Amino acid sequence: GKDSVYSFFLSSNVTAWVFAIAVLTTQTLCFGFFIDEASLEFGYDRMWRYSFSCPPNNLNCRDDSEVTAFGWIFFALFGFFYLTSDMINGLKLVWSASKYGLSRRGFQIFVAGCCLFSITALALYATVAYNVATSRSNVDMIFNTVILLFVNELDEKLFASLHAIIPEWLENTTSEIAASFGGGVRMNVQYANSNHQLRDDHTKRIKNVDKKLARRSNAIKTIEARHTKLKKNVAGIRAKQATKDREMKRVVAKIHEQESKMETLEWFREQQNRRFEDIERNYIEAVAENKKLKEKVRGLEGEQATKVKEMKRVEDRNQELNKKVEKLESELRNLKVELQSLVETVQNVSQLQKK
Repeated sequence: GKDSVYSFFLSSNVTAWVFAIAVLTTQTLCFGFFIDEASLEFGYDRMWRYSFSCPPNNLNCRDDSEVTAFGWIFFALFGFFYLTSDMINGLKLVWSASKYGLSRRGFQIFVAGCCLFSITALALYATVAYNVATSRSNVDMIFNTVILLFVNELDEKLFASLHAIIPEWLENTTSEIAASFGGGVRMNVQYANSNHQLRDDHTKRIKNVDKKLARRSNAIKTIEARHTKLKKNVAGIRAKQATKDREMKRVVAKIHEQESKMETLEWFREQQNRRFEDIERNYIEAVAENKKLKEKVRGLEGEQATKVKEMKRVEDRNQELNKKVEKLESELRNLKVELQSLVETVQNVSQLQKK
């Protein structure tokens, strides 16, 4: 289909085939999951919801399904709008493969058509089966239908994502497909009709364009010559610019070095200023301490003078006391002598009394 990765089956690029097969596998697995959950198998935990409930105290069963005709009408409209074009395009691709016979291009178109038709038919079957198994209201049916149809749009979403992520690769791939299938492959493959007249018109236009290109080839050659000259001039300018850039880098490096040196000098200057401030502060403190010490020395000298005077007074008193002591010693000696004489007289008297 148009703007779908299933068109990559028409390319000879391996990466394009990988994208197409990956999307086909993903969609098949997703639809397989839904079909498996919609299957009614006893003994397995499935998402099948019974629409009838039979109370144990009543013989009549009650239908709890709220799906009306409007739900099925919306389901049919969504399926028609989303799936009809892909199914018809797939059938047209398969039909147009007969134009190329048993060839590689015919095989590619046949594979692309079969994949597109098969995955669309699988989407339709999965949507019907899952809605029959699980939808018990119109909202459930619309919700399930939208989800399954969104899975069916993965091929186109991946094509749009590739167009946004790697537009050059996508353009090369589509151009290669168009070139290998005669330039009009997207219209031919999508609608699967034998539009040979349109291809002939394109061929005539291409011939006219070739003639115009031949006429303008000389001009292109001259332009190329000028372009080569300009390239040489640009190369010379670039070389000069490169030398200037190198010189500028050297100058910038020197400027950075000078700035770093200036920063270091500024740091040293700040350190010296701080040292000078510390020295001045210490000098002021030393001068103040020196004044205090001088005052203390003066006080100590005054105290020393007073102490010297007191010492002289003490020495004078000491001398006087020594003189008194000498007098007392002399008197004591005299008293001792007198005492001895008295003792001798007493002894003599005692002896005389005894006799």
